[in-house]
Amino acid sequence: MRVAVTRDALINALQHVLKAVSANSPMPILKGIHIQAIVNGLIFTASNTSMTIQYTVPQNSSSLKVLENGGIVVPARYFHEMIRKLDDGFITLEIQEHFILTITTGSSRIRLCGMDCAEFPSMNRSENGSVHKYQMNNALLKSSIGQVTTAASVSDARPVLTGVFFEYTEHRFKLTATDGIRFASRTLHIEEHINAGINVIIPAKNLNEIAKMLNAEDEITDIEVGANQIRFIANELQIQSVLIGGAFPSVNIPQLYSSEIMMETACLLRAVERVFVLAGSSIIRLAAASGKLDISSATAEVGDVRDEVPLMERSGEDFTISLNGKLLMDILRCMDSGYVRLRFAGKMSPVVILPMDEPSSSTLFLITPVRTAN
Repeated sequence: MRVAVTRDALINALQHVLKAVSANSPMPILKGIHIQAIVNGLIFTASNTSMTIQYTVPQNSSSLKVLENGGIVVPARYFHEMIRKLDDGFITLEIQEHFILTITTGSSRIRLCGMDCAEFPSMNRSENGSVHKYQMNNALLKSSIGQVTTAASVSDARPVLTGVFFEYTEHRFKLTATDGIRFASRTLHIEEHINAGINVIIPAKNLNEIAKMLNAEDEITDIEVGANQIRFIANELQIQSVLIGGAFPSVNIPQLYSSEIMMETACLLRAVERVFVLAGSSIIRLAAASGKLDISSATAEVGDVRDEVPLMERSGEDFTISLNGKLLMDILRCMDSGYVRLRFAGKMSPVVILPMDEPSSSTLFLITPVRTAN
């Protein structure tokens, strides 16, 4: 392998694939980055077995010149740190000896010991069984992921709860997540029609990383769903994630409620953030009455705090309920809507939280109340 590539192009590629480097893996090969030079470009790949990221620097006269094909796996940490500290301009990457990568630019010459790329896990595009393909706008995909993953569990006690359930039927595409205490769901109505239904669970951690990498919000991402993996393809970037096996739990959404209130999302969030400072055990109290929502909390021997949020709409009876303030803040922070509705169905029934969404989508959150003495 012998290529001449600009430092900026190298840094850009590394910033993408480093998200999948397995720093603590017992397998040395997974602590590295696979670099492959082909006729059409320079391909960088990293994998932690759960997620594989591949980024291609295309062959062109301005940023890359492929002089000789070949490949090697180099230690990610040392390669990245060295490239960061080099001066701007073209850098030559060349394999002159067996599994030794030589990096040359200006007066600098670095030799890194590498590994055989044949041992690196490949991003295999051929799977047994059919692969379902569809497309989604990046802005819509990023927004949906951000809203739903907030409800996924971070505990491995029940693996299915650490994932997001992707479900497609006809023109309805639904993302769902829950940790048993809170629940988030977003339904998208899309033009594209797929003949077969899709029901898969994707690790929420991987989806969050994918959302961060989809920068061009006005572009389209191709999504391929196979039997054991899902792949997201956006121009030079390809991200492959494993799927979580098991049945995703069903959640009962209250259909009848005794009260509904509506207020500004930002106003509610600011009040909850202030009250949460003195929230002992993270518990805050919400009381709706007389055109306002009263929010309060207290910590013994420290103090208490009370705040009010004006209601724009209110129907039904007064109510008082206690919630985990942190979970409520997480939900409010991921909303794109300027207004939010809260529906109360009883002291021990989940509170339904509804952003005032666009007509093309439907977003819903649930949060389970906390039992208190009063």
